[in-house]
Amino acid sequence: MNRPLRITLLAVLAVALVAAGALGGVLVGREEGKDPKKFSEVLGDTCPTVLRGVPSSLLDRVVPVSRNAGGEQRMTYRKLSVNSHCTITVDGKEVLDVDVEQLNSVNEPRRAGTGPGHGKTKSIPGYDKSWSSQDAAGLNVACTKNTGNDNATNVYVRAQVWREPYGGLREDLVRMVKQAAKTGHALACSAVPPVPD
Repeated sequence: MNRPLRITLLAVLAVALVAAGALGGVLVGREEGKDPKKFSEVLGDTCPTVLRGVPSSLLDRVVPVSRNAGGEQRMTYRKLSVNSHCTITVDGKEVLDVDVEQLNSVNEPRRAGTGPGHGKTKSIPGYDKSWSSQDAAGLNVACTKNTGNDNATNVYVRAQVWREPYGGLREDLVRMVKQAAKTGHALACSAVPPVPD
């Protein structure tokens, strides 16, 4: 598919997402009671594009209990790239960031939550360029084929948390980035031919 057509299709996708209300905004849930509550009880649906399909039970484990919670989703569109970013805060502190980007495949995945103090980094089975640590995870999946113009794109997904670790946090983050990659692939790559499985 030639570049002008791809750019046009991505622009159409951008307009459709904006029309659907996916351009973001800020959601804030307030709970006036004294007892902290689960994320799903304080703030229900948030970051509808980035976190679509992520079970609320998983978010309830990853996001600490709180009296108030907020969520913000931003989407940006540039030539041949779509970026969706979700930030969740509880009691005024940032606790979760999730990024889903469609970029030229020559880009290397950016890492977060790795290095000293973050625990051993492991790859995620089934994904060539992937990693997880005790407070972050990331992977990338092919979006479009390289047609010879070095214009293939990938969907890059990263999630990082700032909270006390618990048993299974790494596994929950891996599940989250896998689901975000599935959703991001469906949204970002729907206007261009996907790479066959």
